[in-house]
Amino acid sequence: MSQSHDPLSALGGRHAEHSEEGEGNWLVSYADMMTLLVGFFVILFSFSTVDQEKFEAAKISVVKEFGGLYEKPYEELGKRLEAEMNKYGLGNDVRIKVLPDGVEISFMGAVFFLSGSADLKPEAGSILNSIFPVIKNEKSDFDITIEGHTDDNPILTGAFRDNFELSSIRACRVLDRFLKEGFKKDKMTAVGYGDARPIVRNRDEQGVPMPANQSQNRRVVIKLKQKSDSPVR
Repeated sequence: MSQSHDPLSALGGRHAEHSEEGEGNWLVSYADMMTLLVGFFVILFSFSTVDQEKFEAAKISVVKEFGGLYEKPYEELGKRLEAEMNKYGLGNDVRIKVLPDGVEISFMGAVFFLSGSADLKPEAGSILNSIFPVIKNEKSDFDITIEGHTDDNPILTGAFRDNFELSSIRACRVLDRFLKEGFKKDKMTAVGYGDARPIVRNRDEQGVPMPANQSQNRRVVIKLKQKSDSPVR
């Protein structure tokens, strides 16, 4: 017995089959396009750098929005360094600032050097010896920058050409102690700013020196930072 064929039914079947095939092609093309777009944005992001301060500000906002407790990434390191410094009773002569990408330690006045001298004081060596283990125990592999700063009093001896030279040599003296302690040379930088970057005014309106302010401007700053061009961690 021969099987009857309905032309309309056969046409409808072919139409349905054709429709399904067309839908599948469209979905494949759409998926390919989305994959390409995602890949494109990943490539763009890989070439970008992240503003750590803005990134941390965004994280703070999100955590607060959900009622969480935010703690800066290097808060604990800052606390450990502060605990070590408290042993020396330096008071305001040492300042520790926690940053989004690390920690900054400023030693003011004559904590490290006598006025006009580039020889590390014995107590400065003890202070450095106490912070070295704290830094080494930190999991982060920091880039370490040593900054030397002076007040605006001119150099009166022939030992140094000017304040730039004095501050540079002081920074190198501190850097040498880090190197002797085994810190990596390629992670260390020393720079002298002389009196070019005061944090307070050296003199009043009449040009009279303000010793208390000058003491603050004479400082050694140790910066422990992750690379600013590193991707998000």
